Amino acid sequence: MPYLGELDSVRALLARGTSILELGAGAGRLTRKLLEWGLSVTAVDNSAAMLAHVPRDAKPVLSDIEKLRLLEAFDTVLLASDLINHPSATSRKSIAATARRHVARGGQLLVERHDPDRLRNAQVGAVSCVNGLRSSIEAVRCCEDDIEMTVRYDMDGRTWRQSFRASLLSEAEIEGLLTEVGFRSFEWFGEKRMWVRAA
Repeated sequence: MPYLGELDSVRALLARGTSILELGAGAGRLTRKLLEWGLSVTAVDNSAAMLAHVPRDAKPVLSDIEKLRLLEAFDTVLLASDLINHPSATSRKSIAATARRHVARGGQLLVERHDPDRLRNAQVGAVSCVNGLRSSIEAVRCCEDDIEMTVRYDMDGRTWRQSFRASLLSEAEIEGLLTEVGFRSFEWFGEKRMWVRAA
């Protein structure tokens, strides 16, 4: 999948030459952009097959986020891809605690969340076409405070489906979670306030 501008609203917070721990890096779609911007990237994922596609200039680490225990801290820890919306409250807190453990003194955590309004109002059908990538929702179901969804992506004659369950979290709930693990100040970014900087 191409880069779709996800990091643009927090670009000014990613200074060239600084270290960044990317949690849930997958196949390196965002990693490539971070390297292009001159950051030193450590990319974490629990899939060896995904990490095999991460650019060589990044340092790959095979691990579940919750179990990660590196001996270094980073200027920035990045938790993108809406991982903060994990449907398990226990897992959300464990992921946040891992992030806190790896932020250097004076550093920051950048968290991307799902847009709760977008999740609430999701309907089956076409969603967007950006840079040749067409996305559509094939199935969606509300489950109390969670949403279950299957999204289909089509590009260059290839198709990929992603099924997930996500919790609808308000800004206050995310700030409360991050406060529990030791963060003290918060600043929201982007037109839809999809990113929060925690320090």
